[in-house]
Amino acid sequence: MYTQFAILIILSLAPIILLLWYFDRMDKNKESRKFLWGIFLWGILITIIAGGAEYFLETAFGGLCIDPWVDLFVVAFIFVALIEEGLKFWVVKKKAFPHPVFDEYYDGVIYAVVASLGFAALENMFYVMDGGLGVGVIRAVLSVPAHALFGATMGYYFSLARFATDKSRERELLIKALFYAVFWHGLYDFLLMSSSILALLVFPLLLGLYMNVKRKINHLRVLDNTDEPLKPLRIVDFVKIGAGMIFFTFGSLVLFVVLLYTTQDTQVGASLQGADVNITYSVIFALLMLLLSARIINWKAFKKGWMKFAHGLGVINTTILLSIVYFIFVGIYAIIAKIIKAVTFPFKKKQNSYWVLKEEELDLESFKHPF
Repeated sequence: MYTQFAILIILSLAPIILLLWYFDRMDKNKESRKFLWGIFLWGILITIIAGGAEYFLETAFGGLCIDPWVDLFVVAFIFVALIEEGLKFWVVKKKAFPHPVFDEYYDGVIYAVVASLGFAALENMFYVMDGGLGVGVIRAVLSVPAHALFGATMGYYFSLARFATDKSRERELLIKALFYAVFWHGLYDFLLMSSSILALLVFPLLLGLYMNVKRKINHLRVLDNTDEPLKPLRIVDFVKIGAGMIFFTFGSLVLFVVLLYTTQDTQVGASLQGADVNITYSVIFALLMLLLSARIINWKAFKKGWMKFAHGLGVINTTILLSIVYFIFVGIYAIIAKIIKAVTFPFKKKQNSYWVLKEEELDLESFKHPF
């Protein structure tokens, strides 16, 4: 039970972490981690509010429409999309929009995406815990990226509104921020809830939305005068992100199972009974999956992270370890040498000197032979 619970938790949170990293890497001037955590926690909180509101509306008003397609439209666009995106809109509008840290165009995207992924984190955990591994994989590829894309679309218009020159233009852009997020979210839910061949349209829908978001981010980077514009959009980028998420999730799960196996977890031991598990090969395979996910998505970001790790090791070696050696070993030796007179340093000053004092009167010629 414990093992299954832990694996499902990892599966539900792995795509959240990867998408947070993906959008954060495009921010040239990184935001305060404390502030982003606050936005993320607000996203988690509104998940509970949205769940209660959706349950009340579906219980009180669900099924009132005679036509099932009209009823589906009301549920997808109003009961779900409007409530969820409306609450995300409220978080960004109240907590980030008026704050002084909102000082760049791209900031609107990162704040809206963080709020959306905070919402998706708790929601995803509920669905994965109830539906199991299959639901977790499907949501990692579809629902979680969809929340991030809805948030990025909203954040684009938040950014334009933040730097609008007049109030009427600001109000117009804020309305667009909510409208387009609700529209895309409602259309996505409508297609999935149809339980028909229409559900297959969510794949081109998300691909097209990703292309649109990438174009909008490029626009914001131009407005921010970013020196390193994003590469032109290619369809293969969408495939890379999906593959990277799969490799990242799979590698994390393999490492976690190996950890439980080596700690003699009873449930893992029972499930792997009779299997020839090679710990070394399993760890190498998992690490290769994680490295491959980093390589697929952004090699430069991985290299930057590795350099930071190497710098951290250098700080530990030169500052911490050498300080410990100096103060503990040399310090203790010096104290003992001071207390016990018999113990002396090997570089004790000798009594005799090779310096010869000349008593005769010095002149310029004598300086040629000082010794």
